[in-house]
Formats: sequence, structure tokens, C-alpha cells
Amino acid sequence: MGDPRAGVGERFGHAVRQLREARGWSQERLANCAELNRSYMGEIERAAAMPSLATAAKLARALDVPLSHLISRCESPVAD
Repeated sequence: MGDPRAGVGERFGHAVRQLREARGWSQERLANCAELNRSYMGEIERAAAMPSLATAAKLARALDVPLSHLISRCESPVAD
């Protein structure tokens, strides 16, 4: 899931990048499918921008995953 010390923005960006790369997509392709600007897409993946819930839903739809799946990948691991 990534570094447990990372913030939610970093974890979200990492999750988006992993799902995008698993599909063999460029940032530009994902941005187009999600109706977002390509530079904004890069900012999301680098955690330089925190997307709104509506934008997260667009990304989930473009990646063909439930929004809950995308968001759950951003949760901090629970300490034992």
C-alpha cells in the first residue's frame, strides 16, 4: 500500500499512478478519459494537488474501478 507515514495525498496519487500504469496508460490518456487537464493529472500523482471528491469519482470511473476501491487504497494501515 506504500509508506504508512505518507499523507493521504501521497497515497491517493500513488494509487492512481499504480492503477494507470497497470493499464499501460499515459497520464495524458487517463486525463483525457477523466476529462481532466494532463498537468493537473501529474499534480495529483505527485500529491501537489488534492482532488475533490468529484474529481476522484471521475478518475475512478475512467480507471473502471469503484470510487470506494480507489479511496480504500489511501487508508492508513491500522496499527496492531
